[in-house]
Amino acid sequence: MACGKLDMTGLPQKAPPKPSKPLQYADVAVTATANEFDGCYRNKKYHPADFSNTLDRALAAGVGKVMLTGMSLSDVPVNLAIAQSRPNQCFITIGVHPYHAAELGAEDQSHLQKLADSLGAALALTPCPVAAFGELGLDYDRLNHASKDVQIRAFKAQLDLFVANEWDLPLFLHCRAAFDDFVDIIRPYLGRLPRSGLVHSFVGSTGQMEALVGMGLDVSVNGFSFQDRESLGMVAAIPLKRLQIETDAPWGEIKSSSEVAKLYLANAAPLPASKKRDKWDATCMVKERNESCAIERVAYVVAGLKGITVDEVAEAAWRNSVAMFGFGLLPTTST
Repeated sequence: MACGKLDMTGLPQKAPPKPSKPLQYADVAVTATANEFDGCYRNKKYHPADFSNTLDRALAAGVGKVMLTGMSLSDVPVNLAIAQSRPNQCFITIGVHPYHAAELGAEDQSHLQKLADSLGAALALTPCPVAAFGELGLDYDRLNHASKDVQIRAFKAQLDLFVANEWDLPLFLHCRAAFDDFVDIIRPYLGRLPRSGLVHSFVGSTGQMEALVGMGLDVSVNGFSFQDRESLGMVAAIPLKRLQIETDAPWGEIKSSSEVAKLYLANAAPLPASKKRDKWDATCMVKERNESCAIERVAYVVAGLKGITVDEVAEAAWRNSVAMFGFGLLPTTST
């Protein structure tokens, strides 16, 4: 996350104290299929695939549950293999991200059927690795990936598919610079969502967050949510009963030089050692690449902005994530 000088006036100025006990975390947004976890940066291969190493570091940091977000159908077999190799730690979402909305053609329904078939097959597995339907929604910041019309069509098509199949899952939602259209589209479906949903990596105003919460949706934040004054105020105002946290790894790093880090991370535990990508070491983080083991830093910033303890943030986020996604800890039924 690139974070310049922020105006912190009016926000709490005290770093949260260290937690009173070991805490448990669920990282509800990690893109395991990102090139960075395959060792590729800007189309150049620097090191072997090492996602399993990041999961080991996550466990050591108290991150017992990691949700692998599905961007497109091609992610399904990769994420599924990881989840099956780590059945108690990793769970998956299945859906089409707005960046890949063009995959769901306007006339050709075959890709939509493949989506339904893939989800149905995954739901039939024991133990079931599927935690949510998504990632779906709108992103008008990156229209080079797909136009507004294409994104809207894909969003509606997936919502129609979801309610038609009556899948007993929460939604994993994306809304970036598209708030009004997002709300207009999802509102008619709210009464048919069996387990509500999470708007992840949310960046926006307090009023927008309150509208989402008012619709019964949870809101999840990460380093991107700390990039401007408006979003800092929004994070401070999220009700604990609707809060979830994430890293959005391999992106969303909270830079140590950022204002929020300097103000709120004074008592955070140090991250594992890191090395540059060309000096890769399986036992180390990669510099400038985010990982689940850094989620405590998200909890610290949220706690700092709210003026409460890290314990309160972590416990609320864990409780909300488990209640929504199950993660093998709560009985769920899938159809």
